Amino acid sequence: MAGWGEFKRGWRLILAATVGIGTGLTTMVFYTMGVFVPSLTKTFGWSDSQVMVAITIVLLGSSVVGPYVGALTDRIGARRVALGSVIGMGCAWALLALNTGSIAIFYATFTILTLCGAGTLPVTWTKSVIANFSERRGLALGICLIGTGLFGALIKLYAFYVMSAIGWRLAYVCIGAFVLCVTLPITFFFFREPRRALDTSAQAPGIAPEAGLGLREALRTRAFWILSASFFLLSLAISGIAPNLERFLTTSGFDLATAVRIAAWYGIGIVVGRLITGFCLDRMWAPGVVFLLMIPTMITFIVLAGGVSSVPVAMLMVFLVGSASGVEYDALAYLVSRYFGMRAYSAVYGSIFIGFAFGAGFGPVTFSKTFALTHSYHTLLFATAAVVLVGSGMLLTLGRYPRFDAARPGVAHPKAGSAWGVSSQENA
Repeated sequence: MAGWGEFKRGWRLILAATVGIGTGLTTMVFYTMGVFVPSLTKTFGWSDSQVMVAITIVLLGSSVVGPYVGALTDRIGARRVALGSVIGMGCAWALLALNTGSIAIFYATFTILTLCGAGTLPVTWTKSVIANFSERRGLALGICLIGTGLFGALIKLYAFYVMSAIGWRLAYVCIGAFVLCVTLPITFFFFREPRRALDTSAQAPGIAPEAGLGLREALRTRAFWILSASFFLLSLAISGIAPNLERFLTTSGFDLATAVRIAAWYGIGIVVGRLITGFCLDRMWAPGVVFLLMIPTMITFIVLAGGVSSVPVAMLMVFLVGSASGVEYDALAYLVSRYFGMRAYSAVYGSIFIGFAFGAGFGPVTFSKTFALTHSYHTLLFATAAVVLVGSGMLLTLGRYPRFDAARPGVAHPKAGSAWGVSSQENA
């Protein structure tokens, strides 16, 4: 039962982080875009790829401001950053309803949304979770990161049914209202800067917030660049299909309503993937966990390349792709904490997130443009399977976790023991 007391002390933090991540900037944009594409293209005559550029703006913008948000979080605390950003993002969503047909204004509004919502990126929420959990850190991250799956599925259906009832303009307003009425009060009442993250005298055994590498030291390590390249490739592959699911499914012969219901299984897959990943991270070597959990996804992309016509089969395939997305975020936060420590966690995470965001930003547009040129996803899905293999395989070169000494910040010591088996003491 060692380590379970952390959940008794930190359940409010977990709840707030789950909701905050689930309704954060990238989650909301990513999971609603496919729902809005048909209405926007019909109303304004834009192409699918033109609309998908908005995702690129959000994710590339996040990659630019991510390190600054991380540094700000390290400086003034996660709670202040989160509260200000939740308010700004909720208001920015409503601005999208005002567009009268200008694609430039559409892009500008998503730029504003990115700047306002950057403080809701996972780096803000996971900083407090990691600081408050030691022996069950992987599972704690897995639980709070299932927010993207839970709310991804919910917000996709919410946006679709609201848009069907009152139109896409008011649907954007309702998304903003959802953030202000749900995320804001939960953040205000439950998301607190953990005491042990601020006061070294209150540390639980094994949690040392000053131990680890600073950003400059991290940039000089091999692990930093391996993680950046690996998560660029993984996000490029997996993020490419997510906002294009509805279009992919409708071209496979499903009507839009059925396609939306099938696509919702992506979010359910994320939930399961994150819980499994979190459970495994506390017991096994994290790079190996990622590689093994990506194998079903590679197979899924190959199967999808051959086409799918059955609703149950389509649901299963979407579920498996979603589970891979569940692995990504969970593993990234955990890997940063284990290979670089907590000294500059937010700044290092934000910097590695640049690669992740670039991949996620170019993926959807690549899928849309390739389909526009070839009228088929066949070749692209085979290529995606190969990219997943390379991206996850790179992580296997990381080696054992280093050990950090709070008395000597910036110094990492190799950790003895098997790379695949991780004991509770090592996790502390």
